[in-house]
Amino acid sequence: MKLKKLTAVLTAVILAAALAGCEPGGESYTDNSSGKAASSESTAQPETDESSQPEKQPETDEEWEQAMLDKAMVSYGNTVLVQNVINKAQSGEEVTLAYLGGSITEGISAGPEDCYAKLSYDYFAEKFGTGDNVKYHNAGLSGTPSKLGVLRLDRDVLSADPDLVFIEFAVNDGTEPEYRNAYESIVQTLLKKNIAVVLLFSVTESDHSAQDYMKEIGEAYRLPMISYCDALRYLFENDRMTWQDFSDDQSHPNYEGHKLVASMIDYYFDTVMDVPAEGDYVMPIEPVNSPREVDAHMYENDTLTPVETGSWREGSTIASFDKGWTHEDSAGNDPIVFEMDAKFVYMIFKEVQSGPYGKLHVKVTADGEVYDETDYDTVSPSGWGNAQVQNIAMMPSVTHYRIEISMAEGEEETFGQLLGFGYTT
Repeated sequence: MKLKKLTAVLTAVILAAALAGCEPGGESYTDNSSGKAASSESTAQPETDESSQPEKQPETDEEWEQAMLDKAMVSYGNTVLVQNVINKAQSGEEVTLAYLGGSITEGISAGPEDCYAKLSYDYFAEKFGTGDNVKYHNAGLSGTPSKLGVLRLDRDVLSADPDLVFIEFAVNDGTEPEYRNAYESIVQTLLKKNIAVVLLFSVTESDHSAQDYMKEIGEAYRLPMISYCDALRYLFENDRMTWQDFSDDQSHPNYEGHKLVASMIDYYFDTVMDVPAEGDYVMPIEPVNSPREVDAHMYENDTLTPVETGSWREGSTIASFDKGWTHEDSAGNDPIVFEMDAKFVYMIFKEVQSGPYGKLHVKVTADGEVYDETDYDTVSPSGWGNAQVQNIAMMPSVTHYRIEISMAEGEEETFGQLLGFGYTT
């Protein structure tokens, strides 16, 4: 398989390192991720225990390129769903590729036309499309972890009727159960609808990545997994590249970094049809975690009317969440009141680092009985005007909830923005 050339920055870094530090030799190296032999010729060693031998380092620029791609290709999983999408595209039928994630997927630092999502879509469309039958849908949104992504899924992804969805949340997620449950809920929701899923794992400069738990889910569901986290760690450990080559900040790929990530996805597209499918796709019998947000939905002010508006007005100021409700500092403090039937309810609100924002006082009544009454702070060191999610109600069966939201005692003359609600039924 002829590989696409990597970006200029990686080629330059690898070539410089190869000229400075690589020792000569003719032995091959082995791809530990997929078990495939690398492209260079192998020297036979019939009586040597290969498992006891150190892994042979790549020597040429091309071998380093291949080694990086192999490290990124964690698993092909059961290839049947993606192969079906490719066959559909090649036959001329309409196919939609969607990308769900945070600011990396949105394209921060590279822009909408040069982000990894658009670049990999372009490659797929050119390779497998028959004209304009391959469509593109980018649902990346800054500040989105899995626990918000699962609530956005219906509105921002399923509405586009996708055939293949890439999921990227490894740098925005923590490892707590709420993230694990939400991530697996996204996977289950898509697979239940026979939508092909590819997991993409990112990493920050400080080496934060939630990919370990995501790999457990990917393996259980036999999904393709691409880790630019693993690929970058490999290059960094071998002094082939630095973080500054890849990114201009602490987390977002720069222009060349996005091209590098896209090359890893392109390699998957180049090779996936060569990997035999494992038969029809079958969901695992038991989940890995507790995917309780499967088929979650979201209410905004165009789909949910308050029973009482109180001291709040319609409108909010976050991109993609402009259909909420706002409390202003001089508006008084009468609560806004909602009623809904659901099992679980999640409040979505604006979180900031500083400013005239206060705590939200939330009173929840379930079937006429007080369920909970709690204050939630909208100011946090991690808040920079993004959307935050808080579970405010959880019952085993559909329950009638009454939700009253005001500003907390002593903070009546502060701002608050309610962006919407997520819910399951």
